[in-house]
Amino acid sequence: MPLFDFMCRKCGNEFETLVMGSAKPVCPKCQSEDLEKLMSSYACCRPKGTESSSSGSGCAGCSGGNCASCH
Repeated sequence: MPLFDFMCRKCGNEFETLVMGSAKPVCPKCQSEDLEKLMSSYACCRPKGTESSSSGSGCAGCSGGNCASCH
């Protein structure tokens, strides 16, 4: 499924929505189309070499940097 994370530039609302084809998503809170596509945690956080990273060293996607999901 083509699920994407967005942040509304008008009201700051962060949300996830299904985007099909050329459809333009809108903010469910204020109906604005001025959206920023965010990197989802699934796209960023892939543990280095194992199923899970319990050491807190980060993931392959963020190289141990700024990923809130793995730090």
